[in-house]
Amino acid sequence: TIQFIAERELAAAIARTQALAGTIIVAAPRTGEILALANWPTFNPNAYNRVPPSRHVNRAVTLAFEPGSTFKLVAVAAALEENLTRVDEKIDCQQGGIVLAGHLIRDHKPFGWLSVREILQESSDVGAIKLRLGPQKFYEHIRRWGFGQRTGISLPAESPGLLRPVENWSGISIGALAMGQEVAVTALQLVTAMSVVANGGEWVQPRLVRKILPPPLAHAQPLPPSPPARRQRILCPETAERLRAMLRAVVAEGTGIRAQPQGYTAAGKTGTAQKIDATGTYSPTEFIASFVGFAPVPEPAVTIVVILDSPRGLYHGGEVAAPVFSCLLYTSPSPRDRTRS
Repeated sequence: TIQFIAERELAAAIARTQALAGTIIVAAPRTGEILALANWPTFNPNAYNRVPPSRHVNRAVTLAFEPGSTFKLVAVAAALEENLTRVDEKIDCQQGGIVLAGHLIRDHKPFGWLSVREILQESSDVGAIKLRLGPQKFYEHIRRWGFGQRTGISLPAESPGLLRPVENWSGISIGALAMGQEVAVTALQLVTAMSVVANGGEWVQPRLVRKILPPPLAHAQPLPPSPPARRQRILCPETAERLRAMLRAVVAEGTGIRAQPQGYTAAGKTGTAQKIDATGTYSPTEFIASFVGFAPVPEPAVTIVVILDSPRGLYHGGEVAAPVFSCLLYTSPSPRDRTRS
């Protein structure tokens, strides 16, 4: 049922936005189970040879992209873990402009003094850049979250994404990484990372098979035991709790307000990343819009990522991807699961 809903809502989003392609993944944050994985364009496996090879790609695990502002989650989490900042610390966002290594970086709109919570809520690039993370520490935290390496899910052709070693960074790299550039991630890595916040601070390996059952016949060969999911604590519970509250504010009053579903509390982060064009520079017209989040906030049951590649017209993640997240959760929850929004 969850797979059906994911495929239906992805097809509707593609039709509505005229995006070139898209991906939705729904995961269980505490166990790493993949509950749904949908890609567009799709194809009929019975007519495998009638579509171009590009349609055979499992975009969710094979294609890596710059994540844009969804990656601010990692920058903020690292600064909190290293005790470099506090949720309520005020940072001067310089009316939306900062110079790094001779490059002027501008926010999507001018901001003055913002708290760290507001930097995430309003998705300020300047604020994220000014979190005082050093290159080596930031790199270590990015690796800890699973970026730049395969998750090990049992699907073919999984990409590790792209994360350059610190010695290959330029003077602008630490700022670019803080706002989700100079790093490439897969949709699976992104939903797994958000699950860290949802489950209280553990990175849990995503998996397709929940359990291997014993054979029904006495004479059948026994099957190997179910492999345990790899788990690693990467955030202290207190930091995870702070991040949950901050991401809740993104949906309640920030750039992700259109992700708010009826009947549930939700939390998450929007992303709008410029694509690299044929000239090797950032395109002014082509974007990857995304939203990654979880619900309900008190006891998250699902983590969801929505990726839309090159939507036409509206293109910000909060405008086109966040509403898909809301639609995926718009069902009739049982009274036990319902929470106030």
